[in-house]
Order: sequence, then structure tokens, then C-alpha cells
Amino acid sequence: MTSILRFLTALCISVSLLTGWALPGSSAWAAPESAKADSKSQKTFEGIEPLFYLDSKRRPYIEPFHKTDSDEYFICRGTVGEWYRQLLAQDFNKLAERDGMPTVSGSTCALHLIATHSGKKLPIVAVEMFPGADEMRSCVLSGTCPQLRTVMLYVKERTLYRTFILGDSKSRIKRQYCLDNQSNILAEKSCWRHFEGD
Repeated sequence: MTSILRFLTALCISVSLLTGWALPGSSAWAAPESAKADSKSQKTFEGIEPLFYLDSKRRPYIEPFHKTDSDEYFICRGTVGEWYRQLLAQDFNKLAERDGMPTVSGSTCALHLIATHSGKKLPIVAVEMFPGADEMRSCVLSGTCPQLRTVMLYVKERTLYRTFILGDSKSRIKRQYCLDNQSNILAEKSCWRHFEGD
């Protein structure tokens, strides 16, 4: 499972996420300037909660709970907008049910920053969800992900797409899906592969 994530990470390194871009009907995925100034980022922008609470360098306002040379993990609460976390959980569950995989509630969740060394050297932003705390500990701390649920963001022509990666080690199921911002499945492969070619 980890090798899939690493492979997709390498593919996504060349993809530049636009920090000021947002889903239609939402605010920017970075926190508003007023929230950045006081680092509290609790309030929403124009009454709508952002996708993510990140600064201009794509960094959360809290410290990571786990860090390696290339990866940092943060709790989702305070880093991922509550509405967006619930939307991601719904999409994960819709995709997991196709193969009878366990569902996720969205409460056991990590924002995953993956270091890059190209372009502006901003990290790749991913969100990982887990069926429970044991799966989270196994995946984040030991790199063994019995129930892999990762979503990576992809921006093309100012439109946000999302690559969902799901895996179940017991049944040896590994799936990738590219979804648009309306939760429609565009392809059964990563958005990078879908748009840029194999």
C-alpha cells in the first residue's frame, strides 16, 4: 500500500496546487488574511468555511503529531474544514462500498504534507482517513496501511480534481479514482494519469 502512495507522490510532485483556488461556492482553501494575522483561523471567510486552514507556504497553524524526512502529519481538526472533511468521508465511503471495504467516519483523519523539491517547493497536500485509531497508528507510525484511504488534490485549468486511493490488505484490493469537485467519478486511475496520460 505504501508503495502506491509513494508512486503517486512522485507523479504528483510536478503538479502545482494553487493555494488561492477553491471549490465553486466555497472560499479559498487557505485561511483568510485576517485569520493568518492572528493565527487563530477559527472564523470563516464570507460565512463559508475554507477547505484547509493553511498559510501561504501551505503550512498548518499547528505542529505535526508525526514527522519524517519527507512527510508531516497533522490532526484534521483545525487544519481541514469540517464540511470538507465530511464531504471527503462521504466520497471515500461511496468508493469503498463498491468493493465492500470498511467505511470511515472522518473523525480519525490526518492532513499529510509531502515534501517536494521542484517548482516553488511547496508540499503536496493529502488527506488520509482511517476506519479507527489502530489503523491510523499502523499507517502513520509504521508505514503499514491495512486500510489505505488517501486523497490527493490536483488542479487543472483552475478546477479542482481529487485522486482517491483506497486499499484493503486483507482482500488485496487496490483502487484509484479521479473525482471532480461534484464527486463524479471521471476515471478509475489517478487524476494525474487521467489528464496527463499514462
